[in-house]
Amino acid sequence: MTAPQLGYAQAVMTSEDSVVERAIALASSAEGDVGEPGSPKRGDPAEELARAGRTALEDARTRLVQRIYLRSDDYEATAALTLVNKALAALGWEDAYNWKHRRKP
Repeated sequence: MTAPQLGYAQAVMTSEDSVVERAIALASSAEGDVGEPGSPKRGDPAEELARAGRTALEDARTRLVQRIYLRSDDYEATAALTLVNKALAALGWEDAYNWKHRRKP
């Protein structure tokens, strides 16, 4: 007897995948959030996601890309991917090499 196969949404959205879940929640709430005049400003959702760290964000990006690859009309995942990419851009590049300028001859 073989094990039952999980649906794609179940396989991607596990309880350990909180960054993906949070990105989807933040992206969906940010789309319709225009704010009332005079209401306090909410923080940038990308900054909140950036606190998860580079490794978690890169894993979330991979999972979201896989999800979009399987269903190209998944607009929640597309919006969440945009937010995750913005958070990664805010962290900046991590360069494993120490580049030095060459001397001019």
